[in-house]
Amino acid sequence: MPRPYRLGRRAVPKAEVRERIIAAALAIYAERGLAGASNLSIAKAADVAPATVRNHFPEPGDLPRAVFEALLVELRIPTPEIFDDLDSLGDRVERLARELAAFYERSEPWWRAYEREPDLISAWGGGVDQYYADIEHLMKAALGDLSSDDRSLAVVASVIGPPTFFALRARGLSSDEAVQLSLELSLPWLALRRDQRAARVKAPRG
Repeated sequence: MPRPYRLGRRAVPKAEVRERIIAAALAIYAERGLAGASNLSIAKAADVAPATVRNHFPEPGDLPRAVFEALLVELRIPTPEIFDDLDSLGDRVERLARELAAFYERSEPWWRAYEREPDLISAWGGGVDQYYADIEHLMKAALGDLSSDDRSLAVVASVIGPPTFFALRARGLSSDEAVQLSLELSLPWLALRRDQRAARVKAPRG
């Protein structure tokens, strides 16, 4: 008598195999870079057949995008909920700077991987575009009434963004010192910008 077909019992192992492939690819990207992440090396690290990797990720960009999504989960990118208990511009920008600094610290090996292998950006395709869009959305949430002001967004992205953070760290500053300096540079400018915009709104029109 044939055994009954049970979808649940087959689906769980399939999901586990997929996660194992993604984890193996993530480890290889980190250790050897994109060039070392061949289908064969990933299959070997995941302890599956190369055909299994192709079955789970049939298109060339499928696995890199899945790896990038897993990476963001692992690195715990901040979300706008970090501002839920904050009302003032200064408090939100400070929370943004500190949360992003912690995120940059967690993701530093991958920033270095970007520097070594620019092809990672194209390999991860739209995932990287979505990452930058998420970061910009986070910065706009911190800016509040200034979120529509391109100059304010440019200041926050430049002064609190990863290039400045890592440049300050490279000069010997601790993470906390880098955050404090970025706040000393950005907060007075943002407060002045906010006041100037408010004054223009209140000014009588002749």
